[in-house]
Amino acid sequence: MQQLQIKILEFLKGLGTILLYFIISLLCSYFFQDFYYHDNFIIATIFQLLVYVIMLLVLGLIYHKRLIQDFKNFKKDYLYIAFKNWIIGLGVMFIANILISSFVGGVASNEEANRTLLGAYPISSIISMVFLGPLIEEITFRASFKKAFSKWYTFAIVTALLFGTAHIQSFFITFDFRELLFLIPYSSLGFFFAKAFYETDNIYTSYLAHMFHNGVCVLILLLFGWF
Repeated sequence: MQQLQIKILEFLKGLGTILLYFIISLLCSYFFQDFYYHDNFIIATIFQLLVYVIMLLVLGLIYHKRLIQDFKNFKKDYLYIAFKNWIIGLGVMFIANILISSFVGGVASNEEANRTLLGAYPISSIISMVFLGPLIEEITFRASFKKAFSKWYTFAIVTALLFGTAHIQSFFITFDFRELLFLIPYSSLGFFFAKAFYETDNIYTSYLAHMFHNGVCVLILLLFGWF
């Protein structure tokens, strides 16, 4: 009974971390709205990065022990585990995206927004999408839930669904049910990020997998000008 109570508390802690993630994002959007898309490129770039820096500082303070411990315990073998899980996740996501895009005739709203930002503000977008964002999301959706589950697949499925849901936020505004379909590719990728994390019990393994993915996507967009 005591173990169950601990797991419930850890799960609530994870949900609280997600709530904090969105609260910080909303507050920053409110207070920085005049600067986020400023006509001055430098000002816009600084404030876009500032949002991510603030989020990382807050989450980093809460989970600093875990971040420091995992950094010290990281092993070279974890690079292979990160890459392996990313490749599998990428394959599943790619197939799902092709099938869904052919059905709905487009890409996810989250993807469209990222492409627009990358085209308008490449410096802040590259730094936030490739380096800062993945670490923030791995802390929020993976590290915060680690102690809430006994089985790796339960941990992977639940956190993947939460991760996927966070990437289809526009559905809760437009209620376009076609957007729900993109929960599949995002959650598929999140599942293998979670698996990489659980296999090594190290947040930097899933962070590297996440960073690989975002880095490759950004590189492809930049090379082919898909924005």
